[in-house]
Amino acid sequence: MVRLYMEEQFTFSGLCDVLGKTSFYISNLQRSLGLHICSSVEGYSAAYVRFMEKVVALRTFNVPLSEISDLLAKEVRILELLKFDSLSDSPTWYLDACGAPSRSDEHLLLTGYSLGFSLHSKAIQTNLDFGKRDDELFAGREMGEDVSRSLAVYVKRVAKVHERVEKETPVLRNALFWGERVF
Repeated sequence: MVRLYMEEQFTFSGLCDVLGKTSFYISNLQRSLGLHICSSVEGYSAAYVRFMEKVVALRTFNVPLSEISDLLAKEVRILELLKFDSLSDSPTWYLDACGAPSRSDEHLLLTGYSLGFSLHSKAIQTNLDFGKRDDELFAGREMGEDVSRSLAVYVKRVAKVHERVEKETPVLRNALFWGERVF
């Protein structure tokens, strides 16, 4: 079931209500993942809420928080290598494209970004970078950094997550069966 949100901004308590989790649980997820914690004035966007729904779902499927954190870090790095970070000054730029859940060969799992090419593709078209960046001591290539290599590692990690979800799905269905009929 895909939820449609009438609100554009959510308070922290609104975020917790939508996710059906306590403020302690959500705060722990935010800290563990190194997410931006919005002030009461800015609020949380619908994209942020959808991202958090994915994280809560993965935790429900027993995916360890460390794996989710690693996957998010890899997605952010891929987006940086493709210069997506230069398109926005938002502290949640990497979450701002998180849309309705879908399984696609062009979308990153957590952030939902469409890369515009298959994750398995050999040809990669990067975005133009118009933003100013600080110089690094060594160039990315000198440190062995390469978007193709990063994507290959990422695809393997996503496959592990999919395997875990598929393995846990029958267990959750059984728990729902018992929850609906017995508890």
